[in-house]
Amino acid sequence: MKGIIIALALIAAGYYIYHNHSPFQTTVTDPYYAEIRINLRASNVQLVGFGKMNSLADCTARAALVWANTLKTLGEVEVKSDCKKEISERYRKLFVNEKIPASYIALDRGTDGERDARFIFYGIPSSYVSRECQTITQRIRQGYKGKVFCVQGSVG
Repeated sequence: MKGIIIALALIAAGYYIYHNHSPFQTTVTDPYYAEIRINLRASNVQLVGFGKMNSLADCTARAALVWANTLKTLGEVEVKSDCKKEISERYRKLFVNEKIPASYIALDRGTDGERDARFIFYGIPSSYVSRECQTITQRIRQGYKGKVFCVQGSVG
């Protein structure tokens, strides 16, 4: 019994260290971007996101899993991702929190295991997103230690 308790404690400690103090680099020197398509099944809301990953290896190994885990507090999610070295100029603006026509959620990493990301609400009026933003960001914060906030779109 004592051995089982010790084993469980070691597993829990390993899980905590992996997700909060991972061995991945903390400074992004060769970023790759995960282009993420997310379907929130309960509400049928579609999000398009970009995660700034540390490297191509980080992106291919972790992108879909990281964002599925981060967004699981929103309900059942379907995540598809693709890794790219560059994203278009219009999307690079998101990472300096510039306003675009659509509203989006910004996530700025809080631990080594987290990544910066931006999730754009397409096909939903910005006025609706602004009313729901507080609820959405609070739910994401349940699984994300970094800063989470909404940037209101310029249209709608």
